[in-house]
Amino acid sequence: MAMDIPGEPAHEDWMVEVAELRDPRADGRRCTLCGGETFRLLHHWDPDHPRNVSTAAPGYWQCACGLAFLHPVPGPDQLPDHGEWWSSRRNLIIRRRRFKRLRARVQNWLFGTPVDRLIRQVRRVQPAGRLPDIGCGRGEPLAPAARQYQCDGMEPSPVAAKEARRRGFRVLETTFESASIPSASYDVAVLDSVLEHLPDPVYVLRQVNRILKPEGVVVKLPKLWGPSHRRHRREWNGFRVGCHLTMFSGRTLDAALEAAGFTPLRRPRRDRPLDDILVVWGRKAPLRHRGSCGPPGRVRRGLRAHKGLANTACQRRFDGPPLLEARIGGYHGTLGGGS
Repeated sequence: MAMDIPGEPAHEDWMVEVAELRDPRADGRRCTLCGGETFRLLHHWDPDHPRNVSTAAPGYWQCACGLAFLHPVPGPDQLPDHGEWWSSRRNLIIRRRRFKRLRARVQNWLFGTPVDRLIRQVRRVQPAGRLPDIGCGRGEPLAPAARQYQCDGMEPSPVAAKEARRRGFRVLETTFESASIPSASYDVAVLDSVLEHLPDPVYVLRQVNRILKPEGVVVKLPKLWGPSHRRHRREWNGFRVGCHLTMFSGRTLDAALEAAGFTPLRRPRRDRPLDDILVVWGRKAPLRHRGSCGPPGRVRRGLRAHKGLANTACQRRFDGPPLLEARIGGYHGTLGGGS
């Protein structure tokens, strides 16, 4: 059953097939940021859609707090070998490749390469020391970082880890959650395009906080409801359907850092003008008074406000089009939420 989202022009990007979807609440899903259970459907992809690297038919759902997540999450047998998001199937979804290559050359000339820009951000937090590149991929950021930092890489993909080692870097072939890292082992951490691949990014940020000395973290990821997402909708290049499990806006990224015990040093900023890539850096927050508990103040106030919201109030907090009325897996009603 295809349904058009109310309030949006008739456009194939906003036509979603919802017959196979289940309400996340029916599967016990809760928001990993606020614990909420009020969601709305943003986008959905069939298994044969070129944007979908899996063989499942998942959708992105947005909580009233603004965090979006993929549901259902594809299993390992529904993903390409080793879960490589850069699989050859990506070639099918790159539009205007010649134009994009030319644009990238101009942007790199004006602003520096993505790796150069990332290392500049890291230096603003901590100019030297020990640095783990969590989810280092094939090791591209490690080469320039190694000039100023003592670097370690962590990468779960055997293919990518092997390539990083071939370049001469020390890389642990494991997920960050599985690595046994002593507390206060590093000075500054880098998570470049990592949090969006995690089902519970707040938990991982808390573990990053634990392994750091009283310094900081740099996070880089795609921005939900940025200019390209608003223009291309479900065809946005920031969606790696099947591999990107959690999507952030600037506000929810700030809240996730605070919930993990970091103090953002400034608001999340775009990597380049009009870009859909967010960069934020923060330091470990000082320990609160022994009698205090719970999340930091801004997050705590937001969650208190969230508790009393009715569906109509939730709707006003969304950074997107109005609520979707749909029939999904036996559930019929309004799927509501916020940004």
